[in-house]
Amino acid sequence: MVRLNVGALVDLTRVYLPGMVEPDRGAIINVGSTAGFQPVPYMAVYGATKAFVLSFTEALWAETRGTGVRVTALCPGATDTGFFGVAAEDAQVGHRIAPERVVQAALRALDRRSSTVVTGGLESWMLTNSSRLAPRQLVARIAERTMRPNKRGRQAEKTPIN
Repeated sequence: MVRLNVGALVDLTRVYLPGMVEPDRGAIINVGSTAGFQPVPYMAVYGATKAFVLSFTEALWAETRGTGVRVTALCPGATDTGFFGVAAEDAQVGHRIAPERVVQAALRALDRRSSTVVTGGLESWMLTNSSRLAPRQLVARIAERTMRPNKRGRQAEKTPIN
């Protein structure tokens, strides 16, 4: 997961971004998650890699300002994909939205040159702003209770870092 969400992202950016900056045009949309805004107990590696995607993309956005390159971090909330079949239904916060709506939001944000776009309504807003509104340890404790294994049948992961 780290190799895909972090390593591949950095490698692809290193290969393609210089070719966009030189002709002064291009676009990058990196797919983060609302999970990147706070700790995600029991999905710690996933949440941490998405936090990397968010931070890395926002830094690239700042570095490419004043060029023709547009960079946006797409941080979708619950989206109607196969993700929850793998991550378990309990990982869902809020109602799922259609993938087409997520894509539309990403393209609008890219056109507006926004560094970040979050989809998913009020639940996603609460998730992404909770660490600004409450102490980080409280946010982590609330997330742990929300994500605790065996809640409604979810299986615990084999190790704390899976």
